[in-house]
Amino acid sequence: MISLTSNTLGEIWLSSIQSVLEQGQPHFDEDVGIREVIGLSIEVASPSPEDKFIYSVGDPKVIAKMLRKFSKGVVMEDRPFTYGQLIYDMNGVDQFEWMVDRLRRKPETKSASISLLRPGSNDFNLPCLSVLDAKIRLGALPLQFFFRSQNIFGRQYANLLALAELHKALACRLNCGVGGMKGLIASAHIYDYDLESAHSLVETLSTKVTDQYYSLGPASIRK
Repeated sequence: MISLTSNTLGEIWLSSIQSVLEQGQPHFDEDVGIREVIGLSIEVASPSPEDKFIYSVGDPKVIAKMLRKFSKGVVMEDRPFTYGQLIYDMNGVDQFEWMVDRLRRKPETKSASISLLRPGSNDFNLPCLSVLDAKIRLGALPLQFFFRSQNIFGRQYANLLALAELHKALACRLNCGVGGMKGLIASAHIYDYDLESAHSLVETLSTKVTDQYYSLGPASIRK
């Protein structure tokens, strides 16, 4: 297990990239090679959804699409599901409101946790983000999450922004401060076609991310 801590989302993203580049092992996703770390733990003290570094180098189309993917009531024709559907309408249950209600009724609760997986699903595409957990401690709301898989260079930055928006909204509804964000990523990976750009970003802190997943990614998703 590799454990990383930082103050900001941008800092944890850079540290995650560097960890996969330095300690990741060769593996593959269908017909595409990846560099992979099994078990990456991350912790961010001040997870702001307005992270300046991420917005300066991240692909704006990926960010915009990810924020929509986490939004309530949004249907995306090119995706089999959205995180918004799984959070706000999981089999007819608004899990966001369920968390709010559970935390309001018992602020000290340890059980405001939701799953984004449908038991027994044989769908080809399963959510990478699988579990969310919130607690109220010392007047603030820490958020924790579990990703079964995360594309560290190409998607983590956008995932983190969307989670920070959700985190902020949940804390606001509960009239408490925004606490830290912690997460475990079971398969933290970078695709081989992104390795050069990933190295460049870590070295220069200015390389712009250009999404190549749908053109160079695994055969099942290439356009």
